[in-house]
Amino acid sequence: MQFITQPFGEPRLGELLREHLADPQWTGFRAAVAFVKRSGTQYIRDVLRDFSARAQVQISVGVDLCGTSREGLTDLLAAAGNGNVFVYRNNGPNTFHPKVYLFKSAKRADVIVGSGNMTGGGLFTNYEASMAAALDLADAKDAAFFQAIEATLDSWAQPQPGLCYTVTADLIEQLAAAGLVRSEVELAAMQQARTPVQPPAAAPLTAGEPPLVVTPQTLFVTVPVPRPPTITARQAEAVQSEVAAEAAELPSAAALPPPGIVPAAVSGASCFVMTLQNTDVGSGQTTQGTSRRSPEVFIPLAALDQNPGFWNFPGEFTADVGWNNTHPQNRRNGLGKMDRMNVPMRIGTVQSVRMFFNPRKGDFRLGNEALRSSGSVGDILLVRRVDPINGFEYDIQVAPQGAPLFQQLEPLCTTQVPNSQKRFGYF
Repeated sequence: MQFITQPFGEPRLGELLREHLADPQWTGFRAAVAFVKRSGTQYIRDVLRDFSARAQVQISVGVDLCGTSREGLTDLLAAAGNGNVFVYRNNGPNTFHPKVYLFKSAKRADVIVGSGNMTGGGLFTNYEASMAAALDLADAKDAAFFQAIEATLDSWAQPQPGLCYTVTADLIEQLAAAGLVRSEVELAAMQQARTPVQPPAAAPLTAGEPPLVVTPQTLFVTVPVPRPPTITARQAEAVQSEVAAEAAELPSAAALPPPGIVPAAVSGASCFVMTLQNTDVGSGQTTQGTSRRSPEVFIPLAALDQNPGFWNFPGEFTADVGWNNTHPQNRRNGLGKMDRMNVPMRIGTVQSVRMFFNPRKGDFRLGNEALRSSGSVGDILLVRRVDPINGFEYDIQVAPQGAPLFQQLEPLCTTQVPNSQKRFGYF
């Protein structure tokens, strides 16, 4: 048994993986990790490629919380050769979060279980801890332990529609279009957009004097940690050229919250963006004698499915028992008609908004006249999830076409709604 600690211990997880992948005794490598990024794969992709040329490779990866990048998946797919890479995701509020690495041969197996993901921090520079165990497969207890590990890894590596998929180049594009994986440039921009809470202002000493700004005490210091191993010049050049190309293609994704607003993140996202169409901001029926359409903004069901927790769905919603009893055939994912009334949202001023789900409709709706009247076709709706301490749960803005905020948000509308010009995204 071996206890692996980093960033100061030796060996660190990344070094242990590299040593094992270079060891010819192993005939198989399996792993299940929550997050994969190029910051980690750049250190193992070459040795993994060599390993996969002579041995079996099977890796399962999570795509929750914006923790896995497009480049990380692309690197694994290329390095796995004839092996398999899977993505696993439960669309509910349940994160795929294991960190298991297994090397095996006919007689032995080494297993590492801990906190380190396949990222630069997880492999080398974060504060992480893992346990490594060497198993003798001729020993009955070790063999039973090994079989339990394999059975669990098997359950995360069985393609099942809606849950587990074999990674291909096409699937990576689908994941990116759905906003489940992003490029490393986008992830860096999203990280930079996170701003600290402003320090509180003290009460004025006397009437008419400006308040004194209270500078918060620094609670933590920066401690240098050992760097990851140096990669070859060829590897570094390849990574730098790929990152530069991506940076040239993508604008800044920094969309800062208004001053004084405390944001709240759900499943890794604190913001929702969507292009507005005529159904959202148009008047609907205008023929004399007909009713004007109800003031509702239409959120695609694909957006609701991608992050239901962002909308507190369905936990905070109330079922329409009468409607559901008379329409028992109308269900979506087992749910009937549901409403959430009087949700406080800031749309310039704090307003009450009705949130509405009907399984017979093709969308999820926000009902409020000020919201429907706030934009034009082609503008982008920005919905920020905020802490209720602000006095409301969502802060809503509309970015008009051509405005600087529109230019920042448009690249984040990554998911195209089928048979519609509408696009949306979370970040």
